[in-house]
Amino acid sequence: MSRSYWLDDKSVPFATFLAVIQAHYHPEAYYDNFPDLVEMARTGRGGERMATFKAELSRLVSGDREGLRPGAISDAAEYDCASDDEFLQWLWHELYPSEPVAVSGGMRG
Repeated sequence: MSRSYWLDDKSVPFATFLAVIQAHYHPEAYYDNFPDLVEMARTGRGGERMATFKAELSRLVSGDREGLRPGAISDAAEYDCASDDEFLQWLWHELYPSEPVAVSGGMRG
């Protein structure tokens, strides 16, 4: 299976999140596409795909990683953060600054 396995099988857990991050945040796409992702997230544009992306991001931020292969987030994003958790927290605040961050057992802002 390829390193970007979520592109080959859209039914795998978090496939939408991984595909969107790869298309908008990955270093090869960041400068052209990340501002569009921010705008879509903040304005609610993007329809069902962005709704699924937000739901999956919320699950990931809250610690639900069931079915996610180790290294998948860093493969998709190639982020500079120290960990998936740090990247996911940063991403949530970038995309949804007025919404509290979901965490296991409740919400945190």
